[in-house]
Amino acid sequence: MLKQKILDKSAIIGVIGLGYVGLPLAVEKAKAGFHVVGFDIQPEKVDMVNAGHNYIGDVVAADLEKIVNNGHLKATSDFDKLSDCDVFA
Repeated sequence: MLKQKILDKSAIIGVIGLGYVGLPLAVEKAKAGFHVVGFDIQPEKVDMVNAGHNYIGDVVAADLEKIVNNGHLKATSDFDKLSDCDVFA
C-alpha cells in the first residue's frame, strides 16, 4: 500500500526541521508532486514558509511561493500532525 502511494504520489511526506537541510528537501519533494508537511519548533520559520517567504539561500523563492500556494507544502509546529504523514525525511 505504501509503495503504491509513493508511486502515485499520494503519500504525504513529513520533513522534520525546516533549516538548511529540511526546507530544500521539503521544497524538492513538493516540486516532485508530493504533499509535504514541514515540522519546526520555531514559529517564525513556520509562519514564513506558510506565507511563501524564503529564508534559505539554496531555495528559489518563486518555487517556494508556488508550492505553498498550490497546497503542496505546508508548515506546522503541531507535532500531533506527524500521524498524518506516511513517510518522513
